[in-house]
Amino acid sequence: MTIRTRDHELVVGSTKKTLTLARESNGQALYSVTEELKNRTIVDFEQTNWIDGHGQLVRDNPFKYIEGQSIDTTQDGRVILGPLINEAGLYNTHAELDAAPTKFLWFKAIGKLMMATGSQVYWYDGTYWVSQETITGKTISDMAEYNSVLYVAIGSSDKYYTSTDGSTFTQTDLTDGYAVKFLVAPNAAGTANVLWKSKNPNEIASTTNGVAGGTQWTSPAYIGDTTNNITNIFLASNKLFIGKTDNLYFYDANGGVHALMDDLKMSQTAKNFQYVTDWQSATYFSKGNGLGEISSYNTFDMVGPLDIKDDIGKVGNIVGLTSDVNFIYCAVDEGTNTHIYKGREQRNAAGNLTWSWCPWVFIGTNAISTISVIQHTATDRRLWFGYGVKTGYVTITDNPTTDSNARFCPSGWLRMSYTYGDNPYWDKMFQSVITETKSCAAGVTVTPKYRKDTDTSASALTATITTNGVVKTALSTPLSSNKISFELWLATNSSAATPEVLYFLARGNEKPESFRVHECTYLVDDEPARRVSTLRTYLRGARTNTSLIKFADLRYGGSTSGTVDVDYVNVVCEPGYPQEVEIIQEGSRQPQLGIKMVWREVH
Repeated sequence: MTIRTRDHELVVGSTKKTLTLARESNGQALYSVTEELKNRTIVDFEQTNWIDGHGQLVRDNPFKYIEGQSIDTTQDGRVILGPLINEAGLYNTHAELDAAPTKFLWFKAIGKLMMATGSQVYWYDGTYWVSQETITGKTISDMAEYNSVLYVAIGSSDKYYTSTDGSTFTQTDLTDGYAVKFLVAPNAAGTANVLWKSKNPNEIASTTNGVAGGTQWTSPAYIGDTTNNITNIFLASNKLFIGKTDNLYFYDANGGVHALMDDLKMSQTAKNFQYVTDWQSATYFSKGNGLGEISSYNTFDMVGPLDIKDDIGKVGNIVGLTSDVNFIYCAVDEGTNTHIYKGREQRNAAGNLTWSWCPWVFIGTNAISTISVIQHTATDRRLWFGYGVKTGYVTITDNPTTDSNARFCPSGWLRMSYTYGDNPYWDKMFQSVITETKSCAAGVTVTPKYRKDTDTSASALTATITTNGVVKTALSTPLSSNKISFELWLATNSSAATPEVLYFLARGNEKPESFRVHECTYLVDDEPARRVSTLRTYLRGARTNTSLIKFADLRYGGSTSGTVDVDYVNVVCEPGYPQEVEIIQEGSRQPQLGIKMVWREVH
């Protein structure tokens, strides 16, 4: 049989050679190709809890997810809808307010909820807002109650007003009757509560009776320089702090002023300390676009809903901050829409103390400038917020699904973290979905959806679920993707009911990428192109070569001068090769010399 003189073509480095395959006595080439394939594995995306909150882009913690809207994941082991927003407008008309709300305050002396807008003071009659005072041409900057008196600050240029009944207001006649912010806190000696005030740009003072004819304010203390305004005054661990646009100051009992955050000189903004709240043993404040924490040891950290490690593509400005005994509530304007996040510090699935945040209330495009938790009665707690030029509130309950006062929004959704499987490039082929639901009905539903990494919106994964218990649904068309996230869309036609998702599992198989291995034995003899020393040196060079080698099978029309993956493939030399071998022939023919190579394709 005629021996082919050229079977394969190689380019090692910049040197091209053609080689001839050795053959057995029956003419069969000593050449084989095998496919190496990792064993196919089952792919399970399982989630039994969502309690560690949003902010995880790629799945790591099995109790976290990417993002959501109008959803409550603070209940252990389940997803439910967030609370229903109740709007409240003007008395008898439900019309718009004169401007966006800037302050909510429970006036204990008369047992009513008070609200300030730009130049109006209202009280809430249980259904509507009723105007009580118009401060024409002025801008209300704060309200506080001290010794059963309501104080209304209107800035550094006009004296503040006071009221004992929430209806009749009197402007103070005290000499230094100008205030931007109020704070009820201990005096410098810590012997009694006094009323503190700040006045721009850098003054604080106190009094024990700030009404007309009352006690004059103390001589002011000057905090920082006059080029930056005070944004807030607050207590943290029974210490008086003054937040400014460029720093945080501690005012001690001896009148000393101590700067604590000089780094803010490089990030000056009126957002610094604009919003402050206490929760458990720490104080929380807006710092630039984030949420800062002052611990009881006066250490600082960033802990907000968007102060997270994973990049989920969200940034925003804090536009409201409040708390109750169980949670912090943080309103974040994310550009187009605003969310109120519900958060707390807790131990995660790994046992580490960390913050979890839930996108609890969806405000949409309505503007928020303040939020506040108000306890109307022993059993009636509400989170109030500006809702454009109206107000809105949601009812706060410890366990919404067992509290008859709880009300749920019409719809919400949750997007779980992306999964890569064993390898991000291998196809994940999902064939079935298993869910466990509770409280579903014809109008109280859950719809599982999915989003591939190339998608900008979600598609339905199964039919809408209206029944309860554990259900396995085979997908009519298997879902294939390299990288995918799953979503849960909840809906209700009754504000008194919410569906509950207790378990989610997407099951399938992973199709790993295969690769081809070429085992070749090349003929060597005394011909110049196949001389032993020449070919052995060339192929040894292939083993140590640091760049990819071009490999073409000339018998099938291949060429290293053509297009990769069509005319040739890139390969590397497997360890242990080349190997010099003898090829045994039949009868009395002498053995032939050959060099054995194993090439692995690289894609």
